[in-house]
Amino acid sequence: MIGLGLVIDVFEVVVNSWRLLFPLLLVVGLAWAAADTMPAPTEREQALRQRVHERWEALIRKDWAAAYRFEVPVFRAAYSLDQYQRRFGKDVVWEAATVGQVLFEGDEVATVYVNMQYQLAKLIAGEARRMSSLVTEKWIRSDDQWWHVPSNQGP
Repeated sequence: MIGLGLVIDVFEVVVNSWRLLFPLLLVVGLAWAAADTMPAPTEREQALRQRVHERWEALIRKDWAAAYRFEVPVFRAAYSLDQYQRRFGKDVVWEAATVGQVLFEGDEVATVYVNMQYQLAKLIAGEARRMSSLVTEKWIRSDDQWWHVPSNQGP
């Protein structure tokens, strides 16, 4: 026969365990629900992310002709490939680029944030410097394609 004291002890263990477990289960449940409600990237966003990624891969490889093809057509009409290539100089060596947040401004304009990792080619205090920064880019959609809009500050 089980004594009343043992039943009470078991009950207290269960209740105390539940008090510790309930908040954890609540947080996990809420996180799971939030993940289910996060919208998947749209086809439009996926297409833009792919274009941004491909452009930066070309820049990292120093494939200027490939990168030039991502520039808005009006820029390419005004500047030759040679003029485009001279914009980049030799002081920065891009190592990696990760497409971050994409903010759409209507259907045909977007701001894209790119996390860059790069190295300064010139030595500072006798050593190469690895750095990272967040680059803000403008992209426009024209003729069913996303195009990079060059800025005056760099890539």
